[in-house]
Amino acid sequence: MFQKPHFLSRDILLISFSAFFADLGYQGVTALFPLFLVIELHQPIYIYGLITALSFGAGSFFAYLGGKAGDKFDKKTISILGNIFIPLMSFSALTHMLWLSGALFIFGWWARYFRTPSRRALLVNVSDPQYRSNVFGFLHALDIGGGMASTLFALLLIIIFRINISIIILLSAIPLIISTFLLFFVKKDRLYIDKPHFNQNPQKHTKNHQDKIIFIAILISATFYGFSFYNLGFPILTAALHSYSYSLGIITYTIYLGVSAISGYILGSVKIKAIRALWMLGYLPSSLSSLLIGLSVLLHLEYLSFYLFVAALGFGMGAVETYEPTAISYIVEQEKLSMGMGWLSVSRSIGQFLSNLIMGILFSLSQFYSYFYAFAAAIIATIILMAADLANPDKK
Repeated sequence: MFQKPHFLSRDILLISFSAFFADLGYQGVTALFPLFLVIELHQPIYIYGLITALSFGAGSFFAYLGGKAGDKFDKKTISILGNIFIPLMSFSALTHMLWLSGALFIFGWWARYFRTPSRRALLVNVSDPQYRSNVFGFLHALDIGGGMASTLFALLLIIIFRINISIIILLSAIPLIISTFLLFFVKKDRLYIDKPHFNQNPQKHTKNHQDKIIFIAILISATFYGFSFYNLGFPILTAALHSYSYSLGIITYTIYLGVSAISGYILGSVKIKAIRALWMLGYLPSSLSSLLIGLSVLLHLEYLSFYLFVAALGFGMGAVETYEPTAISYIVEQEKLSMGMGWLSVSRSIGQFLSNLIMGILFSLSQFYSYFYAFAAAIIATIILMAADLANPDKK
């Protein structure tokens, strides 16, 4: 008989399943929107790059606002407020007017960025510090597991029922509404407001200084990782354009999300220093995977190789989503935690703004150039964080 893991509480389950239903909604939109834009609306790929760049780039401003609001007001309220507007993405394919379709997609992503720092901080408040990586790994598993279910659902509707992708995108609003509904039942009590034990020592001033250095290193690394972190619409388009099949494009995203969900859950239980795990299991595999995806396109390798490298990319993302917030939760003071999570989102999205612009342009010239660029940016992120890790061996 299945037994609930000991680190899970009622509130952790509510927040995690809210994440599951959120991804069950908007991840399907993320998978189908590039196909709708490029194939249905016949728009050039650089337009898709511009739309995703605006989604992520300006999203950094909304992540900052959301993080600041979460510390000043109430994390639960801010999480709900942002979640309410994510379904705007669900209406993006109901119109063939490019400006309106793009605006709805972008506004929905901005709402997601606004709620993410507060939701992460809320999760920290209701979780035991010694199980922090387990909790974020569980959150990521359900989060991305919802996205995988979303892509499978889309495949089912396309292949068997031949439903138009515009209707499938609209249906994504249903799980997004459920996601918001679950957040209303989360308690606002701060159950674990104590700082992790490694900051509670006589050398507090020195430790705080070290924390600031590590925090800055993580933000710089996250920015460079953001430079490498292209929207998965690009591999989806790679598969779909080469195979002339929507289904093979969507399968790309399904594999990525599935591996990411499983790796996030498993890695959350691994006893390893969070900062070390972040660069060794997250940034490094992500960089190598982008290079291998580019080589598979350049050398016209079999689809099996392409999907294998996409799976490796998903593994790296699972590690990043598990250990980035875990590391931040260990080094940022409780009363500034939501803002700390906000800065993490800001750093990533600043890089993503330029990444998707550059990817869109390079992708139009040569798919290999675009993936090689992503590899180079992620390698820089790896080196920066590895140096910070080696310089501070006592940090979690």
